[in-house]
Amino acid sequence: MGELHFDGLPSDIHHCTSHREGEWITWRCPQCDGYERRYNLNTGEMRVNRGNSEAQHTGMSTREQNMEALQRVTKLN
Repeated sequence: MGELHFDGLPSDIHHCTSHREGEWITWRCPQCDGYERRYNLNTGEMRVNRGNSEAQHTGMSTREQNMEALQRVTKLN
């Protein structure tokens, strides 16, 4: 799989990190307290808790992509 780069995306898009909990993949935003998106690999169910966030969120679920998102957020702060 090729590398994913977030260069050129609008700045109002937040880049989430992810981890897997059993059959669920969970994405959380390092910038938005309370934002969480969960996807069940077996059933296809998607759950989203936006918290107070109105930003658009994106994220993949590999270690390299999580590191890229964290590095981007670190540069913004």
